[in-house]
Amino acid sequence: SHGAARELDASPEAGLVHGGSVASSPPEAGNDLLEVPWANSRTFWLDLAAATAIGCWMGAASYPYSFLTDKVHERWLEETGPPDLWEDVSNLGFRGGSTKWILIAWVCCTAVGVLKVCLGLDKFPSFITEMKHQHIDPSESMKVLVGCIASLCAGGTLGLEAGLGALGGASGHLVAQVVARRRAELGDDAEATDLRRKTYILAGIAAGFGAIFPAPFISVLLVAEVAAAGMDQHAPPGEFMTGRRLPKKVLIFLVPASTAAFVVRYAMDPKPLTANLGALLPYDNLSAIYAILLGAVGAVVGLVFLVLQAVTKKMIDALSSRIERTCGKACRQILLASLAGAVTGAGIYLFPLAYSSGRSAMGLTIKHRNGLSTGVLLGTALTKTITFWIGMHCGLVGGLFFPFMYLGLVAGEVSARTFGLDYRICIPVMVGAVPASLFTMPVTSLALPVGMFVSGPLNAIPIFVAVVVSNTIVVGSGFLGKLMARRRG
Repeated sequence: SHGAARELDASPEAGLVHGGSVASSPPEAGNDLLEVPWANSRTFWLDLAAATAIGCWMGAASYPYSFLTDKVHERWLEETGPPDLWEDVSNLGFRGGSTKWILIAWVCCTAVGVLKVCLGLDKFPSFITEMKHQHIDPSESMKVLVGCIASLCAGGTLGLEAGLGALGGASGHLVAQVVARRRAELGDDAEATDLRRKTYILAGIAAGFGAIFPAPFISVLLVAEVAAAGMDQHAPPGEFMTGRRLPKKVLIFLVPASTAAFVVRYAMDPKPLTANLGALLPYDNLSAIYAILLGAVGAVVGLVFLVLQAVTKKMIDALSSRIERTCGKACRQILLASLAGAVTGAGIYLFPLAYSSGRSAMGLTIKHRNGLSTGVLLGTALTKTITFWIGMHCGLVGGLFFPFMYLGLVAGEVSARTFGLDYRICIPVMVGAVPASLFTMPVTSLALPVGMFVSGPLNAIPIFVAVVVSNTIVVGSGFLGKLMARRRG
């Protein structure tokens, strides 16, 4: 497995995985489709067992983690909110929440700021960066885990996946250290030890996502696409087969890790299959045409999301600098977290469905869709975006994927009403197209809504078309790159 892991840091200069330039001579006839053997080393079974053990651990750990990040804030919202909070649709409309939530979120998020100061947690790499570079500081990851749990318990509207990604990466790193110490002959080779560590880190992250995604294969796709993203820009001009990929000898260990995590988690907390199977929806042969329009709408939603990020960041950065100059770093962390709590509390009071990571709100939004006005849906999406970015820039800890997917769901419902289309088509399409507007991971963006809504192969057609259209408009056109370059300049 070590030769495979070496490809994780492959570059065009190294000539390892780029197109036809890998081999010094043409392959023999009939052999050009063969892969380098990956299960013929003495350490294969050791690595397979280690990846499975990481998966089992992450599946078990995800249960209490999800309880803390999903249920704690739901409990205080229910205890202090109006009766039948989630069942009475009138409670989910404008100003349907309780003003007590503003005070509670403010106090709790202020406590998160104090906690971060005590932990020494301020700036830290995202799990996306860790996936791309496979470099982990376990102590920093544990701080991120604690910060994410605290932020979501306090009412933060960020994604729960960040904490599990941090825990999974740290777990993979530590297991690699244990293997190196227990098997002295493996630890003697510094390069092989480092390559094993990188593979285990990716296995840990895949296991963390495998425990909370609709199916474990989705987390494997996510890790594979994110780890390989952005490499085309390093390829020579005119190169046909560009970029890099995770080799089979690495992917093979992500599968048992993510699957074991899913199986263990399902054994502890089985989720019933949705009653409205997307595969039972009649196929509309014009859906591929609708998907072009929906993909363009997804691109617009992604751009609005990005613009609000830039606006809120500029405001918070100016405030942050002023506070730190006046009273220091610790005071800045606490005051900004306090501000995030006040904004979050006000936001979920105005539009209660903006609460949490968005994972819990997805089912409620679909359940009550007929009783939610278009204005409430748009207000919820805008509030979700603002509270998310204010929380991120003010130091609350969390991820991006689930909030972005929730925005896609709301955009799908609004698009169905606006264009007179079936919401059962529009919602899965937009759940894929909105995240795809900013992230070039087309297969993952297809797999997530297909897994969530159990879509059949025919009804996956419009999802895939919209994903490609949305990503092409924002990323493929170069617009996103120019926008980011302008901001850096």
